Amino acid sequence: MDYLISISDQLAPQLRSLRKVRQLSQAELALKLGVTQSRIAAIERNPAAVSAGQLLEILKVLGVELVLRDTQAPTGDTSSQPTITTTGPQGEW
Repeated sequence: MDYLISISDQLAPQLRSLRKVRQLSQAELALKLGVTQSRIAAIERNPAAVSAGQLLEILKVLGVELVLRDTQAPTGDTSSQPTITTTGPQGEW
């Protein structure tokens, strides 16, 4: 099931809900992530307090994917748009 998160305030209840659906306590999730239970409680109160990398780790443990959707992509016929093909990594970040 997909959950659209438009503002950061929507993330806190979703994280808590996902943890509960997985039948994990805060302490159990903390153990899997190598952090304290109080850190999980703080993240669930204010998910903006974690880095993107930390959020991705939490989502991974919860069995959730983060999908970025381009909401400004052109709609309709895409046959006239150029196709970009790469043969491998073009550089490093």
